[in-house]
Amino acid sequence: MARTKVFISSVNEDGLKPLRRAAFRELVSLGHDPLMWEENLGPWPAHIDSIKKCLEAVEACDIYLLFLGSKSGTYNAASGITVTHMEFIKAHEQGKLILVFADTEIKSVFFTIIKPLIDQFIDQYINDEERFPSPLHIMDFLSAYHTIPSNVEPYVWYFLYDMTLRKIYIDDLSLGVPIDWKAYFSDLLRRGSLLLPLEQSIEQTSFRLEQFDEAVDLLYQLIPQLEITGLQQSEEFLEVIKSRMAGGRIEHSYGSYVAETVGFYGECCAATLYRQEDDCLRLVAKVGSAAGAACYKLDDHSSYNVLTYHMGDQEEQVFFKASKNMFYYCMRTGNLVLTLHFPADPDWDYKKFIHYKEAANDAIISKNPLMIELIKLILGGMQS
Repeated sequence: MARTKVFISSVNEDGLKPLRRAAFRELVSLGHDPLMWEENLGPWPAHIDSIKKCLEAVEACDIYLLFLGSKSGTYNAASGITVTHMEFIKAHEQGKLILVFADTEIKSVFFTIIKPLIDQFIDQYINDEERFPSPLHIMDFLSAYHTIPSNVEPYVWYFLYDMTLRKIYIDDLSLGVPIDWKAYFSDLLRRGSLLLPLEQSIEQTSFRLEQFDEAVDLLYQLIPQLEITGLQQSEEFLEVIKSRMAGGRIEHSYGSYVAETVGFYGECCAATLYRQEDDCLRLVAKVGSAAGAACYKLDDHSSYNVLTYHMGDQEEQVFFKASKNMFYYCMRTGNLVLTLHFPADPDWDYKKFIHYKEAANDAIISKNPLMIELIKLILGGMQS
């Protein structure tokens, strides 16, 4: 059987230490390689970033094993989450096999009382604020309920809620009852639940990249000196743009330590171009599955094109429509508004978009930055 690296994680809580040590010993006896702070990971010298080293260890492991009790651990203000939560997200993002054991009583209170409260609070918060509440907002909300067990730190509830959003199974943990780790791990590994990490290599050719950068820089300098009289065939112009806009992943970052994939969007399936004329935006051309109207009044704030136009020149924004499961990337240049349509993966809904709105904006807008800037330069020459 292949040697397996298992990262054993939990906060510094007295009741969890015997469980961690027992799991460590059993894994060693099975011939595998457990990784645990007290045994063979830390502490590192003062000049070493301990969070970064822990996350590197999680990335190198095959299984991530987490014990969760009443304590939440060290909160990192820059990332907005705890260090243990960072480790969990890193493991989830890397596709590791995740095993979570949570105190039985805490788990019961969470699913019967806490989770419904959080669901209700998030729905109300989105309705009032048009954005997803931060962990601090959720913890402040829970702190107002005096019926919630005071011995459990509020962040633990948020952590458990995040696990349910990721559909992670949470096993029962009774602090006074020993676990037969040898039987548990032997059965787990025997069933082939482990996938050893695949080595990945990325090849880069610096010479070609330098040539590409020089060519793009030359275009940026030359195009503003040209007088562009218009488009010979507007639909073909949009079709060329549409065909070049690929889909991709949307990643949410937690400070400078951890980023995770929260969803995907497909390649561009439609595009529209509108020009401002008097008191309306009039359609110049559309391609693909676009169903835009021939004209939008400038006071029609239900139109993403109009909203983008009022944002000002050289502005851009990503919108989401749940009924069509579609992202709309709108950009304004002068009196023109270009909109590109990107299908969202089935997991997206309005609540998720509000939660990860900044991440979606960053992913889609920055996916093809050089092409977007080139398009803006071309459109900028067609304002007459």
